[in-house]
Amino acid sequence: MALTEVKDELLVTFMEGITSAPRMDWEQCFEVRRDDIHSLKMASMSGIGAIPVWSGTGDLTPADFNDRFNTTITYEKYGLEGQLNKYDRLDVPGLEEGAVRKMGIAVGNTMGAIAADRLNDIFDSTTTAGDGVALCSDSHPLASGGTRDNLLASAFDRSALMAALNLASLWTSYHGQEEDFSLDDFIFLGSPQDTSLRETFVEVTRSAVSSSQNQVNAVSDYRITGLIWQRMTDSQRWALISRQRTPLVYWIREAPEQTLTVAESSRQLKIGVDMGIGTGVRPDPVGIIGSKTN
Repeated sequence: MALTEVKDELLVTFMEGITSAPRMDWEQCFEVRRDDIHSLKMASMSGIGAIPVWSGTGDLTPADFNDRFNTTITYEKYGLEGQLNKYDRLDVPGLEEGAVRKMGIAVGNTMGAIAADRLNDIFDSTTTAGDGVALCSDSHPLASGGTRDNLLASAFDRSALMAALNLASLWTSYHGQEEDFSLDDFIFLGSPQDTSLRETFVEVTRSAVSSSQNQVNAVSDYRITGLIWQRMTDSQRWALISRQRTPLVYWIREAPEQTLTVAESSRQLKIGVDMGIGTGVRPDPVGIIGSKTN
């Protein structure tokens, strides 16, 4: 079989390996971008507040297109190459397909690990919004000199989830203008290190009646999807992330690319892959409410 035909067949196997990793779940937490640029720069336009009343004839009120809270995301390069001996490929059935599929799985898992590193840091100074404050914080500055808050200090239960939804509904822009977005399209992000979390999440979000008080469960009316992921390492932290306005960015600068070459001298089949990935946060921390008790 010609090398070009082998490449076509193994490319399908490679993609099957990538998609076998549980990738789509964590993608919900991010705005996935594929910009073909050196670095991803995002301006906040924090100087724009509410649109004021205008007389219809005079000068328009000037706006301050100030990007004081702009952010820049850079990317890392990832790559790996393996070699298969000619006679190993002849003697071991399915060796090429197995190696390529395994490499695809490794790519999918690596992309997930990169996402998890960012999600685990949303409460820390390593993941900050454009204002320089941790993404989930009670001290995001306002133009007026006050602060805005997207951080709770409660273990997960029904009342804590309602408090998070209420906090999301009160979120304002840098100028104190209310930010409107749907409250029924959130992702709940938590850690299975809290062994009772799955049961609690189902009880809180799916049961129409509160079993403890036999009352109508208002939270069940919200469309909240649970992502209780083994890569989340802290049992005392959880978050609600808006699908519509997530502040988290996953930048695929270069999608995973597989290469197949045969070394002329050794006849080895070289199987390589590389990709460029960056993650970060949009300038404005809108669209996320976090909670930590540690």
